[in-house]
Amino acid sequence: MKERNTKYSPPLREGECTRLVHKFVLCVLCLFGATPFSSFAQAIYAENQIPARGVSIDYVLTIKNPMSHLYDVEIQIKGIRESSVSVSMPAWSPGIYRIENYARNVQDFRAVNARNQPLNWEQTDKQTWRIAKQTADDLNVHYQVFSTLLTDQMADVAPPSIFMYLAGQKHVPCSVKYNTPGGWKVYTGLERRGDRYYASDYDIFIDAPAFIGSEFKLLEFETGGARHHLVFSKPNISMSAAQVAADIQDVVETAMAIFGKLPYKEYVFLFKVQPQAANSVEHLNSARISVGENDFVTQSSYRQVLSTIAHEFFHLWNVKRIRPAVLGPFDYTREVHTRLLWISEGITSYYADLLLTRAGIDLPAEYFGRLGVLIDSMEHASGRRMMSAEEASWNAWFRSDNAENTSISYYVKGELIGLLLDVEIRARTKNQKSLDDVMRYLMETYATKGIGFPEDGFLKAVETVAGSDFHEFYHTVAQSHEQLDYNRYLRQAGLTVEVSLQPASIYLGIEFEQGESNSVRIRRVVANSPAERAKLDAGDLLIAMNDERLTFENFRSRLHSHTIGETIKLTVVRGQRLLTTNIVPVEFQEERWQLNENPRPAPEQVQLKKAWLRIQEETKQGR
Repeated sequence: MKERNTKYSPPLREGECTRLVHKFVLCVLCLFGATPFSSFAQAIYAENQIPARGVSIDYVLTIKNPMSHLYDVEIQIKGIRESSVSVSMPAWSPGIYRIENYARNVQDFRAVNARNQPLNWEQTDKQTWRIAKQTADDLNVHYQVFSTLLTDQMADVAPPSIFMYLAGQKHVPCSVKYNTPGGWKVYTGLERRGDRYYASDYDIFIDAPAFIGSEFKLLEFETGGARHHLVFSKPNISMSAAQVAADIQDVVETAMAIFGKLPYKEYVFLFKVQPQAANSVEHLNSARISVGENDFVTQSSYRQVLSTIAHEFFHLWNVKRIRPAVLGPFDYTREVHTRLLWISEGITSYYADLLLTRAGIDLPAEYFGRLGVLIDSMEHASGRRMMSAEEASWNAWFRSDNAENTSISYYVKGELIGLLLDVEIRARTKNQKSLDDVMRYLMETYATKGIGFPEDGFLKAVETVAGSDFHEFYHTVAQSHEQLDYNRYLRQAGLTVEVSLQPASIYLGIEFEQGESNSVRIRRVVANSPAERAKLDAGDLLIAMNDERLTFENFRSRLHSHTIGETIKLTVVRGQRLLTTNIVPVEFQEERWQLNENPRPAPEQVQLKKAWLRIQEETKQGR
């Protein structure tokens, strides 16, 4: 999953048209009656295909009235001989480490036998229904699911929130038939045979989202022996279609170069076009990527789109195949904790930006600039001395009410660990090995066997590849609260992290936003700050300063009319109470962390950097 940070389609650069024509295979604008893709091969390993042993599970999803926001779901269950069966709705979705309790949107549940006679049932917990069969008959389960992702324009099908599973039978192959309004077509990563889409088990089934509708923009390209389909939910989105397809193809080919081949025959990029982009999620041979309506209009926003695409696509290997052992097969009933999400998400983020540089989309200087911003972000996180990367991973399922002061992002910390680790492996092995080799080792040792790696598996893989002890490194960067020693490692690549002080300013220690009646609402109080000492709290409304009214617009100017060390009287609304407090601002000089290149690097530093970034003589921006 890619948390929304926040990429444009600039005009074609001189000399670029020939490359785009060569690489761009197909661009089709479908306004009405889009033609469905004939067959999407599933990216699964033979080891995961388990015989059904007489049991069959087939789903039917019917959309009768899109404006009701209701899916009608039928589960056709055959071959179960027990006197009772249980069906459950997942509580969460793989890739989104948050309990959602999808069963809350289930309504009109019922079950019938093969003769369409009603069966007795009871709900045994928040997400499970037990059905009394009484006989060995087959049965059908019916229910409705309310979803705001179903509109009059399309169905954005998120399978974990719609399809229940048969307890104890998640390994059984299954299929789904989509009954849709006239003219609506289905776009998904599942294999299609006839009017059904097939999966070798439930995990794979719900790992294949679908777009269903009649108005989509479709692009397509082929590379690595596989077809790639780009489906945009808004047909008239402003973009340079040829460039978008070519850039994504470059990302795909650059990632493929790390692992040698693509583990699928077809891949689907599902782009949900919204007013503002939200989170995106990876899948086994597809990705659902959220983009803003104008994200292809400026260079910076388009670049962010490409970074999101690279992140979700690299998940194809890291998480969907290379994964901690607990992340599959899945327990959908509860939180599944691991201390390794900084690897699954953070190192994926590391490769996302690295892929854009290796592909020539970013210049090395741009890449280093972004790494500098990332380092600065890490060093301004209030929880950086209170939470390790492993602790942040473990706590992903819940967020402290004081998270602003006590937590860190395992995405950010993990990306920086990946950076330092890659450079250190290269330096120790004289550029003969790298983090690329570690990822290939994990793929070969675990993923190709259909299993995840144990909690210590990543460290062991690093040590096996590098041929040296990384315990101290691993403990310091991933398990401790210590500051990352950037320069110890990055100087080996001719890079230096430098810290400068910004001009002194008056400081209260609050973050604020616009509140009711144009007041100033405190969003966050920084620990050990003047605001904390003045007993201010998040949610307080600041309405007056020295008995004169405060507004959201005049707050900064009023504050800066005072001097450091001067006592200021604040009037505060807290709930139904009117309070006053005195605050004494202090001088504050913000640190700014930057990553700079050594202007006179040693030959070995130059060679390490070239091998690391795969620096070519040209980049896209220079063609």
